[in-house]
Amino acid sequence: MRKFLEKNSFFVWVVVIILVLVGMNIFQKEVKSFFYSFSAPIQNVFWKGGDSTSNFFWGILTSGDLKERVDELEKRNQALFSQIISLKEIEDENQTLRTALGLGLENDYSLTLAKIIGKDISQDYILINKGGEDGILENMPVITEEKVLVGRIVEVYDKFSKVMLISSTKSSLDAKIISSSASGVIKGLGNLKIYFDLLPREEVINNEDIIITDSISGIFPENLLIGKVKKVIKNDVESFQQAEVESTFNLSSAENLFVITEF
Repeated sequence: MRKFLEKNSFFVWVVVIILVLVGMNIFQKEVKSFFYSFSAPIQNVFWKGGDSTSNFFWGILTSGDLKERVDELEKRNQALFSQIISLKEIEDENQTLRTALGLGLENDYSLTLAKIIGKDISQDYILINKGGEDGILENMPVITEEKVLVGRIVEVYDKFSKVMLISSTKSSLDAKIISSSASGVIKGLGNLKIYFDLLPREEVINNEDIIITDSISGIFPENLLIGKVKKVIKNDVESFQQAEVESTFNLSSAENLFVITEF
């Protein structure tokens, strides 16, 4: 028998290992119970000490489920992150509405709240998330919650619209100085810049004068804020004077806008 074991020791060990594995599989619950009972006092020391190692032994037994747990936590984190983004958007929209209501915009115009979803600064255009399905039409004015003029709708699709900013080289609109009623035309220079043109030469224009819309063309309602005079350009030859204008609209920080659907 001894000689048989010596000659076939490899096969004997294989059989022993198989029997052990089978036994552990059959009595898996009992083995885990024994192992956990053995490790419990040690875990208790780590737990009381606030050490993350307290779950070490239990982690060995459950390591097979680790990837599934990590994947599940990842999905939960993504879901929570999406909820946070949605709540932030709702908070921003509510703040926009509160500001608009505080200025009484709802009493002056019929409004549709829209969000900027795209920008083409090189062409002075933006895209908003409201379109024909929301009752948006071409030439409708677009403003901020502070009653600052942004531009007007130039292209309408089902679910979004293209807005031409007043700084576009294709844009021009009637405007006036709020303090003197001196009137002229606001024109776009491109690259988010505008200037005041065709101001009567005899009018007194000062730096920091506030510029608002005039309703002569009928496209924009009057008294929308445009900007302020930055520098007056005047000479003895020209019949009109001009002024560099600092726009009140800040595209870099803008998120929510209003489309004036009726005024």
